[in-house]
Amino acid sequence: QLKLRKDNKIRVVIAACAKGYPVDYSGVLGKKVFGIEKARKQGFKIYGAGIKKIGKDYLVNGGRVLYVTGEGVDISKARERAYSAMNFINIEGNNLHFRKDIGWRDLARL
Repeated sequence: QLKLRKDNKIRVVIAACAKGYPVDYSGVLGKKVFGIEKARKQGFKIYGAGIKKIGKDYLVNGGRVLYVTGEGVDISKARERAYSAMNFINIEGNNLHFRKDIGWRDLARL
């Protein structure tokens, strides 16, 4: 039994990945992920995937490290928020990779 609620908000989600994903990201495993708490304090929703927390540190533990969510009144605002959230996130040694074209088809339809 699953109950769904509709809130009429528009959301865009971006996957933050380890550099080299999906082929070989083994060199990024165990590296620190920065900016998660800072982004959360700004109100961004962040969902962990290939990440683990040891003490206060977040470490890469897989190819798709985390997901950031931007929400807004329309696709343009939601997309803008999602990408601004990515400005907070980084992986030690400049090892963050994410697509920069998420939501473009939705924008083109407007």
